[in-house]
Amino acid sequence: MPTPSCPLNTPRITVAGASGFIGTTLCRELAKEYPVTALTRSPARAETPDPEACIQWQHCDLFSQDDVTRALQGCDYAIYLVHSLAPSSRLTQAAPRDMDLILADNFARAAAANGVKQILFVGGYIPDSFRISTLLWSRREVEMVLGAHGVPITVLRAGLVVGPGGSASRLMVELVRRMGVLFMPPSARSVTRPIALQDLNRAIQHAVGQPEQFSGPHDIGGPQDISYVEALRTTARLLNLKRRFIILPWLPARIAALGARWVTGTPTDLVAPVIDSLPRDTIIRDNPLQRHINPGAIPFEQALNEALDHPRQRLKPSPRQPIQKRTRAQLRRDSRVRSIQRIILPPGQNAAWVAGNYFRWLTQCCWPLVVTEVIAPTRQNDQPSTTQPDAGYRIHLRWPRLKILELTHDPAASHARRQVYRITGGLLARNVEDKGRFEFHTVLDDRYTLAAIHDFAPALPWYIYLWTQAVGHLLVMRRYQRHLARLAR
Repeated sequence: MPTPSCPLNTPRITVAGASGFIGTTLCRELAKEYPVTALTRSPARAETPDPEACIQWQHCDLFSQDDVTRALQGCDYAIYLVHSLAPSSRLTQAAPRDMDLILADNFARAAAANGVKQILFVGGYIPDSFRISTLLWSRREVEMVLGAHGVPITVLRAGLVVGPGGSASRLMVELVRRMGVLFMPPSARSVTRPIALQDLNRAIQHAVGQPEQFSGPHDIGGPQDISYVEALRTTARLLNLKRRFIILPWLPARIAALGARWVTGTPTDLVAPVIDSLPRDTIIRDNPLQRHINPGAIPFEQALNEALDHPRQRLKPSPRQPIQKRTRAQLRRDSRVRSIQRIILPPGQNAAWVAGNYFRWLTQCCWPLVVTEVIAPTRQNDQPSTTQPDAGYRIHLRWPRLKILELTHDPAASHARRQVYRITGGLLARNVEDKGRFEFHTVLDDRYTLAAIHDFAPALPWYIYLWTQAVGHLLVMRRYQRHLARLAR
């Protein structure tokens, strides 16, 4: 609950993804006017006191529908700054875009259940073209999912956000620091509209609480158009470094991304957003949010200069940096697994059908190694129930007959578009009383079902698990993807 020093009789704002470089500064600005609940997936960050009295930090597992629903209780307006690039388990077998879908759907459903009046989401520019990168299409899917459950949504589409700890800004600085000569693809001449972190936060603050006026997508950017190669030249000038920039007539984006990753040590998932935005110029459509931030908007050079640590010739660190080591250590101690695969849903079917079909198909797929035993639902009047999913499944080795996994259906957490099975036993699972679960989660108007294992704690020693059970599960799920794709066709 807000402390006595917080503004009284004002709406409560919840910020998901609050420990990132955008969320940290945004929370501090919003706390001057509103009580703020800052959601973070990091227990280490949630346990760290915040000097701002009106910011209540709360650990929240956004992959858990129950956790998100509890976190949004009493919330009037919600700001969604989440991405799936930060690790959430020791092993993740999932594409970032599939994790993003689950996170966004959980959030949108929780917002609707709690009567939230507005969701604000920061996405990326969507080009006027039929050719769109995987990353930008993922941002578009998140927009659609967040708006699919009846809560008014305001989308702020931005490109390069310049500020301390920003991944794109860090990539530029590290490239310039480490390379005397930079070879670039022709698309480096494409023009973008970088926006200062302060201006992005001004736009969010202006839109919050006005869902009718700022409904739908709004392109926002800084005061100037600048090419990527010119942005790098500006970076070199601010760092007082002499660099040569050579634009090659042909350089595939994949090779450029691999080269940037190798030189800077930046993970591929963080390099991709910058490389994906290169191929075409950014065109910002006029809108009231852009007009609001135009007066006093900060130019690129000034924004980058303020974000630099000049004595060290580096970008100022991310707000997450002080807790990253503790977070990684916690993930290693827990040794949890997350595995998510996107499945095309055959027409007319739902998550309950996919779950039942999967477990029955598993025996056929893994013959003659394993057999699946159905735990039948409760009978009424000596007749089996035909209107509810099976109560669970036991997976045995065929010989010797040993139970390796047991999954129990959770009817309280399940509905037509979501089926939850708790991992409650078996030789391959430890901590069977814990929160490990297998979910079938239907999204985007029943277009896809996401088969997801969350918080699974393997009983096998970690490195044996990596090269046996983990590989086996991934191969089985990919085969099931192909199986349902054939049925869908």
